[in-house]
Amino acid sequence: MTQALERRALMADKDVNLVEAALAWRLTDGLPENLPETRNYRRLLEDALRSATEARAELADARRRIAVLEHQSRTDEVTGLLNRRGFEIAFESALARVRRFGEAGVLVIIDLDGFKQINDTHGHAAGDLVLAAVGSVLARQTRDIDTVARIGGDEFAVILTAADKNGAKKRVRTLDRILNYTTVKWQGQDIPVRASFGSAPYGPDDNTATVFATADTAMYRRKGGTARG
Repeated sequence: MTQALERRALMADKDVNLVEAALAWRLTDGLPENLPETRNYRRLLEDALRSATEARAELADARRRIAVLEHQSRTDEVTGLLNRRGFEIAFESALARVRRFGEAGVLVIIDLDGFKQINDTHGHAAGDLVLAAVGSVLARQTRDIDTVARIGGDEFAVILTAADKNGAKKRVRTLDRILNYTTVKWQGQDIPVRASFGSAPYGPDDNTATVFATADTAMYRRKGGTARG
């Protein structure tokens, strides 16, 4: 919906530009000033130009509102990261770059262990604080060219772009170690963060569903092989 509004705003902006240009040209067209009808005509043109300028300002404001709505539709309100929709758009873009430029990449899925127990024991406000802390850790420990998202209740994803398989493994181990040593303070208590990681490389022949399923399976295999609960 926001994309359609943006297209309409762009088209309207072009129309206003054309009107402004045409009116400005007529105002400088050497009309004789000594005739009453000329002065009336010029006044009408000036009013039309002022209206066109106001319409342009309104369009600019509409486009700003559209941009805000688009950002909100892709952003998770608890962590400030991309949400599931934003992640899917970002991953499609990553796959498109792979097909075009041949750069390798790795998708990482992270699922928090025992998160329900945190909510049940400490309440949802504490749970939200943990989610925000996890998002902050992942964002700080990744590069600007990487993408971090919260894609579900206690599930996160990281797109490691321009990363080969071996380099990505080291980075995933680092993320795993840092996140699983993280604690969140809540009402005088330390809530330990525990998470399971799964990853899958992606290439030019892959699609979103296949890569995601592979990384998700690896994550659940890891979760099932741990004693974190």
